[in-house]
Amino acid sequence: MGIERPFTHPALAPLLLAAFSAGPVAPALAQDRDVPSLRLARVVAPPIIDGMLDDPAWAQAAVIDDLRQVEPREGAQPSQRTEVRIAYDDDFIYFGVRCFDHEPDRIIASQLKRDGSLEADDRIEIVIDPFFDRRNGFLFATNPVGARFDALIESNRRVFEDWDGIWYCRATIDEQGWSAEIAIPFKTISFNPSTSRWGFNIERTVRRNNERIRWSSPLQNKQLQSIADAGVLDGIEGITQRLGLDVKPWGKIAYRDDDTGAEGVDLDGGLDVFYKFTPSLTLSLTVNTDFAETEVDERQVNLTRFPLFFPEKRDFFLQDEGIFAFGGIFRNPLPFFSRRIGLDASGGPVDLEVGAKLTGRVGSFNIGALTIAQDASAATESKIFTVIRPKVNVLEESTVGLIATIGDALSNEDNAVVGSDFNYRTSTLFGDKVLEGHAWFQHSSTTGAEGDDTAWGVKLRYPNDRVNWSLDATEIGDRFNAGLGFVPRRGIREYIGRWRYRWRPQESGIRTIDTGIRGELITNLGHDTETVEISLDAIEIRNDIGDAVSLELEFNREVLDAPFEIQPGIVVPIGDYRFNRVRGEVATSDARPLSLRAAVEGGEFFNGDRLDIELAAEWRVSPHLFLSFEWEQSDVDLPAGEFQVQIAQARISILPSPDLSWTNFIQWDNVSDTLAINSRLRWIIEPGNEVFFVVNQGFDTRGSRFDSVFTEVTAKVGWTFRF
Repeated sequence: MGIERPFTHPALAPLLLAAFSAGPVAPALAQDRDVPSLRLARVVAPPIIDGMLDDPAWAQAAVIDDLRQVEPREGAQPSQRTEVRIAYDDDFIYFGVRCFDHEPDRIIASQLKRDGSLEADDRIEIVIDPFFDRRNGFLFATNPVGARFDALIESNRRVFEDWDGIWYCRATIDEQGWSAEIAIPFKTISFNPSTSRWGFNIERTVRRNNERIRWSSPLQNKQLQSIADAGVLDGIEGITQRLGLDVKPWGKIAYRDDDTGAEGVDLDGGLDVFYKFTPSLTLSLTVNTDFAETEVDERQVNLTRFPLFFPEKRDFFLQDEGIFAFGGIFRNPLPFFSRRIGLDASGGPVDLEVGAKLTGRVGSFNIGALTIAQDASAATESKIFTVIRPKVNVLEESTVGLIATIGDALSNEDNAVVGSDFNYRTSTLFGDKVLEGHAWFQHSSTTGAEGDDTAWGVKLRYPNDRVNWSLDATEIGDRFNAGLGFVPRRGIREYIGRWRYRWRPQESGIRTIDTGIRGELITNLGHDTETVEISLDAIEIRNDIGDAVSLELEFNREVLDAPFEIQPGIVVPIGDYRFNRVRGEVATSDARPLSLRAAVEGGEFFNGDRLDIELAAEWRVSPHLFLSFEWEQSDVDLPAGEFQVQIAQARISILPSPDLSWTNFIQWDNVSDTLAINSRLRWIIEPGNEVFFVVNQGFDTRGSRFDSVFTEVTAKVGWTFRF
């Protein structure tokens, strides 16, 4: 039985009709949304990006100086003044930001790592919407020492932090506060060449008192990534991406020695090419794809019946990742999960010979298309995978689209999945409230599969500040199989409801008090209960700087129709289990040089007991040195036996500059009894031109001595040529 009727299911018809009948939708004008606007000036002599703001170009730039508080007092005058200057020329858009501060010695700047978290620091965050579709855009952020962070924003909500663009930034601290200069090449971003208007917003954080100030829509109910609420930059004309071609060859030398007897030196190389057919449509090609410099996963020990989820970290798949997002689904059932490609069932690498990806936007249409040729592995033949994801913008902030995948990454069976989704959003409900809705349908076709091979879901969300609630309903057929996706649990109906209320006391030192409840019911397709989970978030209190304390009560029911082995030799038998647990957590703010977190969760667990302890510490010695340690321990006592699970993680980061980092990640657990060290030196000679030196070392810790089980040493150079 081959692949059958992948595009003909009748339930797709309404969404197909909507997708192909929808015409271009003009975004709302600035005056329609009551957001600010600014007209830019073109400069002839560009500023030197040194963080000083003393170039003549800044005198010609358009100026913003009317930011307002988001927190702690919505709409109030900021405690510190901010001036934002914006200009552009043929090839770049420039941002110069002066962050005045009455107490410059209290400025917090602890991060220098590229794409490191800036949550602990004073910072500025810029979002731009070069398509002016009020849905999608780019985020760029920096702190007082010039660390660079960037991300993609998709559908006003999802932020894909692992995207890396080529851009330039420097920052300095002086007696007036701090300042930053940013230059973003038009070659780096996609934009709509038929409009001179871009969406834009900026937010500054003064971290010592957790004050956030923003230009457009300074409302606690709105997030910075809500592109629909951004202001407008006007007058951006005559810009160019030149030929729009980036060519990035790479080469590496690697040595490996492991306990299987494999030892040797490998020389390798490859090529990545990015070509913009138009400023908003990019073709990416990769030959002999390599992921040697990719950061390793954090270890997890599975105490459930279902597979664990590990996020994608590989650059090729992260580029324009948001375009492939579907139906507001974060876990189950994802029709496309790029981590399935290039990895076998055990997580080991499989060679990717060649790949192509077309992503971008044409008018109101969004397109993502991917095809990859994967080499054979121990379990699968060589094969080609294909994913197609078209969407069209409808209404003011919504989309309707399709998805199709062909291939099964973990078996030699033929598999295809098709689906359609409608993603609704408005940020003007009752004036300034947000309402989101998703409706989606998927159908799979797999060789030899018989049964219910469909899945569908609806979601309604009210993600606002004071009141935040959501309702979800999902059904996944017992034979639904997404060969390039992630489906940890099938043959179920799932119902989820969440509600949270937030108080904001004034003049008390307490920033927020939250309370809420979450309920989840999972049944089989015959409506028999499988899982019930009710979590009562009794209280979470957070003060102005960000210290927090919380208490949570959890009520569980698990109905097992088959035994499962939770640890070797320890089996939880068939039964109807009801157990209750309680969790308490205390955490100090990451605005402090030393931040601590401790959590204890205990109570019943199936037909026994379980106690979980989590301890974590982060020490920001200086922007050049970061240390952290985490410890997790689970003590489980069941009638079939008792066991203890321990996981330890430590990070040591040495950061001489924003362009040079040496990060070390050490992990150990008592299940595998291995200690793993990932040491990664990254030198950004200039954005796009990088050198990596990576060492992975594993030790068996079961004996009295540390016996080496594997050693990997890799040196890699990648160089970008832009035309």
